[in-house]
Amino acid sequence: MEINDIIINRRSHFQKEFNGEIAPDEMISQLLEFSQWAPSHKLTLPWHFMVYKNESKIHLFDAIRSSIKSTSSDPIKLEKMAHFESPISHIIAIILEPSLKVPEWEEIASLGAGIQNVYLALLQYPKFGGYWSTGLQANSEEIRNFLGLSPTEIHYGYFIIGGINELRTKSQRPKAIINWI
Repeated sequence: MEINDIIINRRSHFQKEFNGEIAPDEMISQLLEFSQWAPSHKLTLPWHFMVYKNESKIHLFDAIRSSIKSTSSDPIKLEKMAHFESPISHIIAIILEPSLKVPEWEEIASLGAGIQNVYLALLQYPKFGGYWSTGLQANSEEIRNFLGLSPTEIHYGYFIIGGINELRTKSQRPKAIINWI
């Protein structure tokens, strides 16, 4: 694919589209290694990942449900979680630990570019899709404890991957606002 096509065809695929197929661990490792090629001032690369699959995925979802119960009385959230994990292949916690060598906003921007690289690289696997979720109790106290985060680490959600039957192709974007001065 040409780079223009890769950028334009990047899509999020959500849990309701997942078919339960399990991605090879080598694929997950390769996708996450592409994050390291994002722009990073002073090459701080301040993020790391925690990959959950199989039994560990079930324990993570149990912790998420427990966190939801302790922070919300919304039964709809819990109902949505009832069978949420079954079609998901891997759920990857995204953790940022600011280096203090550059402004934190630069490291957050770098993290976003790293996750975009994961999205773009995922296109080479047409039977798998994924999305970045900033929900699911991201950075809540209970999930931070479950993940074993230090006080300086920030949980920026999850990248969720699952098998898909077909790539989503339709999308619309508003025109970019460009002011030529």
